[in-house]
Amino acid sequence: MDEDSILFGIRNAFALGNYQLVINEVSSSRGLHSPAAKLEAQTLLYRSYVAQGKYNLVINDISEKEAEGPLKAVRLLAVYLNAKQKNNKDESAIQQALALLEEGANRVDQTVQVVVATALVHEGNFDEALKVLHTRTKKLECCALATQIYLQMDRLDLARKEVSQAKAWAEDALLLQMMEAWVGLRVGGEKYQEAFYIFEEFGTSSAESSIKVLNGQAAANLALGRYPEAESILMEASNKNSDDPETLVNMIVCANLTGKPSDVISRYISQLREVAPQHPFVQDLDLKSNLFDRCASRFALVDS
Repeated sequence: MDEDSILFGIRNAFALGNYQLVINEVSSSRGLHSPAAKLEAQTLLYRSYVAQGKYNLVINDISEKEAEGPLKAVRLLAVYLNAKQKNNKDESAIQQALALLEEGANRVDQTVQVVVATALVHEGNFDEALKVLHTRTKKLECCALATQIYLQMDRLDLARKEVSQAKAWAEDALLLQMMEAWVGLRVGGEKYQEAFYIFEEFGTSSAESSIKVLNGQAAANLALGRYPEAESILMEASNKNSDDPETLVNMIVCANLTGKPSDVISRYISQLREVAPQHPFVQDLDLKSNLFDRCASRFALVDS
């Protein structure tokens, strides 16, 4: 198998969230010989470890001084997320990542752009992340992250535009299909079913569905009102990793929609707080809870 074919499979596995498969493939592959191919494979390897939450492994493995730009960016993302996980903000990691972006050709390197922008998204700095991704013509990963950012900003119009523009050159790329599914879940109507079919195809195209793909299927089923099917898929995802934050969020939503007892829902929320205390769902829940308490404090119960 030639280098392009090997990298094509590794890229797709990463996009689908099959991170252990990426690690196994890169670790065992002997068909990558060019420096560029080896660098891309190594970068995807360490990005997979970051996705698995193995930040210290990445920090210790990648040389802070000798590594090339993409690997340095991945290391800085691991440093940032490791600090954030411990509730210790590391502003220096963000500043170093932005400084790295200005070195050499890093500003137009897709991996550096995506990794630095990812750190900024975790920081909640969407505008700055989009500036980092500004040069993204024919860079599908950059387009995919920009689409996610637009959806988080409730700019469905810009997300749809991003997908439309990518269709002109990305043809039927797997990541483009995923972008269409994300947008479809926000558009609604018949797009819900189209999104489900996309995630279902992803699930059948590989030997084992990843947690990421299963959550996509579950989200589509929830949107379609197929709650038992969604619950069954989420149980499958939970069996793979019971502490996956996205699975827990979807289980909370599903439990509410199916009228599960409050203690079940509270247990899922407590578990999410423990494994991902900084998750946007938890922060939004706390914000709304505080707002409710503040409003409630303005009223007093009067005995009739």
